Amino acid sequence: MLLSSNAWAGEELSTETLRPGSAYESVTPNYRAVGIKEVDGVHRLYVVADPADVLTQKSVNIIIQDALRRNPELTEIDFYSAVHDQPAYPTFAINDNLALYLRKDNKTHFSVAAKMLYGAWAYGPASLARTN
Repeated sequence: MLLSSNAWAGEELSTETLRPGSAYESVTPNYRAVGIKEVDGVHRLYVVADPADVLTQKSVNIIIQDALRRNPELTEIDFYSAVHDQPAYPTFAINDNLALYLRKDNKTHFSVAAKMLYGAWAYGPASLARTN
């Protein structure tokens, strides 16, 4: 599910203000960049992708490499399984958060929706380990 018109009761929601024109769709690898939030030098890309792709180190690293190729200024990538349009678009629910990639340490930290991987982390793309 990529877009949901409602969130479940009790979910913690976050509506983000994203840079206009920063959204795009990627076919290979398959993910949707909802947009980039810029605050105090942090450039965070919000991505909606299939959990099976995000929760596999090889697949998530392919998404990370593609996103960084398109947006070299990125410092973080926040992965979600869905984006909501209520109360306003784009709204993200904490229960849909899969992972957060931090470029400074080249690691993907798995989150609430990752269930069995919650609290774990995986190295980012090996090619980036030499450049950070």
